[in-house]
Amino acid sequence: MSSSSKNNGYVFEQQNDVRLNDLSSKISAIKNITIDIHQDVTDQDRLLDESHNQFSGLGSTLTNSFGRMNRMISKRHQRQLCFYVSILVFVFFLIYYGAPLITGAFSSNPTLPDEDDSL
Repeated sequence: MSSSSKNNGYVFEQQNDVRLNDLSSKISAIKNITIDIHQDVTDQDRLLDESHNQFSGLGSTLTNSFGRMNRMISKRHQRQLCFYVSILVFVFFLIYYGAPLITGAFSSNPTLPDEDDSL
């Protein structure tokens, strides 16, 4: 073999090594990206599970509240419901009409007569 063919073989080997290093770095970058994607998917799955648990707890709480409300509205609790509604209406009117009276009593400043008016 001639020296030029040895040089060509050596150049090709160097080019293959450079391309192999480039390919290795690209594969490493893709591996890191897939690891990050896996971590993100795991975090989002955990977040979705927590949200599902919270919303299912909210659903059961609402179901229990509606059940209690239906029991309260039933015929045998009608008198108690009437009592609660009347108390609520009384408190509403007390606050509606009483608040301006209370704030007016505390905010009114008695005016002193002017000295010129006494003459």
